[in-house]
Amino acid sequence: MSNISPINNGGTNILEMKTLEKCHHCGEEKEDCYHGYIAMTIPIPEAEAKIEKWGRKDWWKNLEREDLTEEEMKELDGLCTYDQLLSTVGRGVQCEECGIKEAELYEKYYPNTNLKI
Repeated sequence: MSNISPINNGGTNILEMKTLEKCHHCGEEKEDCYHGYIAMTIPIPEAEAKIEKWGRKDWWKNLEREDLTEEEMKELDGLCTYDQLLSTVGRGVQCEECGIKEAELYEKYYPNTNLKI
């Protein structure tokens, strides 16, 4: 989808096509999105709360426990999927708002990763 906007080029009006693109993180169509390598997801506060609950530094060690309920194992399996999505990078499209939000969330949950955007 695209729209047309006038641009003043030294006294001459030129019509420029601006392309609307769908951000892979928020799903909204926006202009001037970043094209490049992005994580499959940005940090999700609800998932990060579960990581805190299980122990941020070693939550995955709980996967080897035999005393967990089926519900607890499902929660840990979900955290494994979330961790994989957070760690997997591929080509994608990200709007500026999601890029800013991602940087803020990384600073909150992973302050020692030195991610600078």
